[in-house]
Amino acid sequence: MFSQEVKDTYPLFRFDELEKFMSSYEHRYYAGEIPKTKKPSELLGHKGVFLLLHILQRSRAIFTGFEDCVNLTHVVLAYLAARAHFETTGSIAYLLWNLRQFYMGEINQTEIEDIFLRLMLGSRTSDVKDSIPERTEAINVLTQIKTADELFKEMGGKEEGIFRNCYDFLSEYCHPNMLGLTVGSEVAEEYHTVFYEKPKFKDEHFGILINYMLISCRFFFLLYDKSFVLLKDHELMPDLLRSNE
Repeated sequence: MFSQEVKDTYPLFRFDELEKFMSSYEHRYYAGEIPKTKKPSELLGHKGVFLLLHILQRSRAIFTGFEDCVNLTHVVLAYLAARAHFETTGSIAYLLWNLRQFYMGEINQTEIEDIFLRLMLGSRTSDVKDSIPERTEAINVLTQIKTADELFKEMGGKEEGIFRNCYDFLSEYCHPNMLGLTVGSEVAEEYHTVFYEKPKFKDEHFGILINYMLISCRFFFLLYDKSFVLLKDHELMPDLLRSNE
């Protein structure tokens, strides 16, 4: 939950709408899963759900971290969290895109399982790659963002997607570029520079940050649900547990 202090400081921003997404995470949360089969030919649904639940868990953790950063005025970390949320939404977009390709016959089962493997176990760290199976080269995050942008255009009926543009804006705050370096400073009169001990959100950009997080959350759940339904309609699914008790 966003603090009342934050809501009072920025009364025009849609915090209540953003908070509703926590119930969206809780509604889709499962505490565990139990396989229904061990036959390799029947495990695609199990592998897909395994991946989906891990992506959901990461997205939820980032969302709650974003709330904490806003409440505690951790400006740079809030932008980092928002960008990480976009990347996680990009991951689910890449999954959905390839699931559709698979069920349309554009790629085969070996190819879709390879994508599952790379999304779940892909790594760019050699130490990790040496200790896990082959075919584990990570899928470039910008490839996933580009795929999300294409789906955003398609589902929104627009000629140009905005998902990549939003991501690029957030990235500027996450890098030591102009926006990233000037988060905690301000040029006052006569070119006098002030460095704040505790940086605050700049009004003109804070609204953009909140709106972009709304975009990523809305898009995430749309993609997640479509992916889940595709798997459920075509594959044998594991038993999903609401509680481990």
